[in-house]
This record gives sequence, C-alpha cells and structure tokens, in this order.
Amino acid sequence: MRTLLAAGPGPHHPAEMEQFGQLAGHWATVITYHPADGSPAHRVSGEWEFGYALEGRAVLDVWRWPGQQDLAGADRAADQECGLCVRIWDPRLQLWRFTFHGTARGDQVQMYARRIGDEIVMERATGTALVRWTFADITADAFHWRNERSSDGGATWRLDQEVSARRLR
Repeated sequence: MRTLLAAGPGPHHPAEMEQFGQLAGHWATVITYHPADGSPAHRVSGEWEFGYALEGRAVLDVWRWPGQQDLAGADRAADQECGLCVRIWDPRLQLWRFTFHGTARGDQVQMYARRIGDEIVMERATGTALVRWTFADITADAFHWRNERSSDGGATWRLDQEVSARRLR
C-alpha cells in the first residue's frame, strides 16, 4: 500500500491540494444528527482521518462513528459507519471530484467540491433534493462540517447533520 499513501501534496496544483490537505491528520469528532421529524437531536462520537494519496494528487479520508473508544464492548451495529472518501482535483473543471463509500450500509455518494470564500462546499442533486456538505471554520486544530438538504431548489436549507472536529496530536 506504499503507492496509495503519500507524504504530502505533489507538485501539481499545490494551492488546490491544500484546500483539503490542510485537514491531513487524525481528528476526534462529535456528530450531531438533526431528525427531519423535529424530534430531539442526538450525538455520537467519531473519528476522521485525512491524508494525501496517489503521489500527492488526491486526499483520502476515513470517517468512523462511533469512535474506537466507544466501540469496545458495544453492540452498535445499527448506529455505526466506517467510510472512505476519495477527493481528486480536476484541473479541467477547476473542481474537486469526490466519492464517499460507506461500508456499513453500502452508501455511495458522488459530489463536486469547490472553495467558496473560507469554506469548502460539496454539492449534488439527489432525486428532487439538493444536498451540500460544507467544511467551515477551519483552523489548524478544529473545523466544523455540516450536511444540509433543500427540497425547494436551494431557496431554503434544513440541517441534517453536523460535525465538530478537533485535531488529535
């Protein structure tokens, strides 16, 4: 697997690679779910690991909940996920191509991402809804991520899920 992982960004498109590359490392997360039916939000712990890959031309991440400390001895199969994300900069489109593979439920998500101001926004259309995932408030030691959905063409958005992350050292 030495060919898969890379120590850092490659020489191609270094500024673009830094958009997601700044997240390289291991993060502890608190994931909050906001049910559409208005029932109370609930939280789980998680972990998120980012790193460069494919000769520094991609950024991979593995997203897991609950976190390893909460998995020990717990039977949480219905409330568990471990997924792989692959992000590759497409210089022709000037966008990131993004694919998520969720192993627990067999989810597969494809999106495009771009920087908008200080945020990184991933977007897709699914059925009659628009979905966007946004990385915001990114610092060296923390970031916020949110999953929002619109059923009216983007006029209004409902928060489905959010993640608060802090870097583990």
